[in-house]
Amino acid sequence: MKLKCHKRFDLGGRRGLSRKIYVADVDGTNAASFELMCAAIGEDVQSAEGSGATALEEIRQIESGESAYIESDGNAWVTYITPDKVWFEGLYSQGEGGEVSFAQYKLAVQTYVRFLADPEHKPIEVEFPN
Repeated sequence: MKLKCHKRFDLGGRRGLSRKIYVADVDGTNAASFELMCAAIGEDVQSAEGSGATALEEIRQIESGESAYIESDGNAWVTYITPDKVWFEGLYSQGEGGEVSFAQYKLAVQTYVRFLADPEHKPIEVEFPN
């Protein structure tokens, strides 16, 4: 699987715009099991300096043992972070659950913040653990 970050593009018809972050299965389709994670990160992490820096600080607090549980409120999602797992709850009925490992969440946030920090927003693609 691959985690991909890129500029948004028109999907055509009435489908709207693509996500800026998603996980693709080996066949290239969106991996449904990571949809809530990608939606939460893509909608709540708006910049590398602001909300991106906050998300990275929350990850650091969990890794260092400073915090064992963080309930992170964003613009559209609440992200629940523990050393073992992370799950999500949409504030506007977008869904809830979508449990991922802490390591998967950390990789996704770090990659997306790196993408946002690049002034040219060059596409990024990294191996993503299943």
